[in-house]
Amino acid sequence: MASSTRQALAAAKEAVTPLLKGADLRFAEELFTIGASVASSIQLRNLLSDPSGEAKAKAGALTAVFGKSVSKDALAFANTLSGLRWSKGSDLVSAFEQLGVYTVASIAAKTGTLSQLEDELFAARQVVDSDQELQQALSSRQASVESKLALVAGLFGKKLSAAASLLVRFAVVGSRHQKLSEVLEQFGKQVSAVASRLVATVTVAQPLSAAQIKKLESTLSASYGQELNLNVEIDPSILGGVKVQVSGQVIDGSIANRLNQAKLQLA
Repeated sequence: MASSTRQALAAAKEAVTPLLKGADLRFAEELFTIGASVASSIQLRNLLSDPSGEAKAKAGALTAVFGKSVSKDALAFANTLSGLRWSKGSDLVSAFEQLGVYTVASIAAKTGTLSQLEDELFAARQVVDSDQELQQALSSRQASVESKLALVAGLFGKKLSAAASLLVRFAVVGSRHQKLSEVLEQFGKQVSAVASRLVATVTVAQPLSAAQIKKLESTLSASYGQELNLNVEIDPSILGGVKVQVSGQVIDGSIANRLNQAKLQLA
């Protein structure tokens, strides 16, 4: 990420903070919707992300396209974003998406449902990852976004909270050049970042007890100097032990890995 985009994103988060006090999921949905529309229009994207563009022209375009479909707060914030310096148009699109996630997570934090939201996103990603046909259907370039949304709606129905459902829906919309599971993983990390927590994926051969999970969470949190959110995956192929992945770092203490190491030493 270019420095100009990093600075713009930081400024955008600072600008959205006052709006979050009275924000609801509709505001988050509006940010996602504006971002998706900007992503689908090269002309609009180039105009809004052009640092030399006139503010009046940008405001006029935003009003013409979104004036009757979004709230005044969302429209005003879109104007704020277009006035910041982005290194390229796709960064502006990503900003709308990230701030949509940020808004949903902030609302969940206020209502005490942030952990639930994290768990739901992780569960949704597991569902997608576990079905190859579903992955193919959701990544098909021939299928329309509407058909993919209908597929996801039929798959999850009312199993997800309104917040999680919103994020899954716009993960589908935003998965233009990525797999849906990858977008859901990104959303999950962004949600956890709101609570200043790292996501630790723990792989074990058999289910852990509540006491074991609590002890492992405490140990890892102490090691990394901040609270961790644990996603526990069951994989009998590791035979035993624990495999932990945090922020790209893998600690593989599984029996399968130890056996492989022993084989290499004997070779």
